[in-house]
Amino acid sequence: MDATYAGSAAKARILKNDLLTQDEFNRIIDAKNPTDIIAILDGTPYQEHLKALSTFYTGYDLLELASTRRMISFILKIVEAPPSGAMEPIKSYVSRWDIDSIKSILTAKFLGKKVEKDDLFIVDAKRFPIGLTSNLITKEDYSLMINENDVESITKYLTKLGYGVYMLRFMDEYRKEKDISVLLYALDVAYFSRLIDSIKFYRGDEETLRYYFRRQVDIKNMMTAIKAKELSLDFTSIISGIIEFGNIPVEQIRNMYNSQDTDSMIENVLKIFEVEESAEIRSLNLGDLEFLIKKHVFKKNVPKLSSQSNSLGAIFNSIILAENERNNLRTIFASKAHGLGKEQIMKMLVL
Repeated sequence: MDATYAGSAAKARILKNDLLTQDEFNRIIDAKNPTDIIAILDGTPYQEHLKALSTFYTGYDLLELASTRRMISFILKIVEAPPSGAMEPIKSYVSRWDIDSIKSILTAKFLGKKVEKDDLFIVDAKRFPIGLTSNLITKEDYSLMINENDVESITKYLTKLGYGVYMLRFMDEYRKEKDISVLLYALDVAYFSRLIDSIKFYRGDEETLRYYFRRQVDIKNMMTAIKAKELSLDFTSIISGIIEFGNIPVEQIRNMYNSQDTDSMIENVLKIFEVEESAEIRSLNLGDLEFLIKKHVFKKNVPKLSSQSNSLGAIFNSIILAENERNNLRTIFASKAHGLGKEQIMKMLVL
């Protein structure tokens, strides 16, 4: 047994006890206003973060920022002293925060809009262990990117941060088509390439975690194909948007695309992801269908990680659950701010 893994995995399992319970989520959903939600969170780990931010923020803004601060604090405790085999996967996983922020900057610059602070997911890198801070883009980097004149200048700046290398492969296509999506796709390739490659077979039980992340690629690929099919596009026009790191081979996606209509593709996709078909599911728009598949994949695969005691999977189980908690809370807060009812909110949560 790897004693280092045992300690980190044990800490991760213990920390899961501090996550919100189903009852607490139900009470938050039923709460009438932010004041009631803050009262529900009193006595939970969120209390210290709400208190720290309450001088500067109020209402749902306070709750949303506290949920992010709490998630980061949770992950920090897990990565205080991670085993050597876990550091690179964790660094690769949290790099998605940077990628999401880069996408926001690129999109805003492409559309000629101002980048708002809420568009960026910036964390205090000084609070992370040294091994992880080297992976996070600094506030100075973000400021410099925002002040660049155009998309190409931002891409050039990103080469020194490792992301621009992937984007430059698609620069000619971007110049020709003026389609920002090819550069956003390049960032997805960078993310999944690094993440999946980082999960080495150090102990031999990493396949469950690799499968889960590769499943995320499958979802992205299949939904890209279905949306393109609905628009009657040729497969060659979307091949650059298909990522190669999934469980489903690109050639299989191509064959499905060329031999089936949209309805048949949806039927097959539901079978692939083992989602039970129904009239209600078939009536969903593609956005809701994608969320349903993601939710199903999450509930089917993430619990398997917790059963892997003293492993990388056990560590990631806690990290993924903490991020999911934060995502659920942000969905609740945003939904309540827009006056949505309980039934609508429940459909958008992964509980």
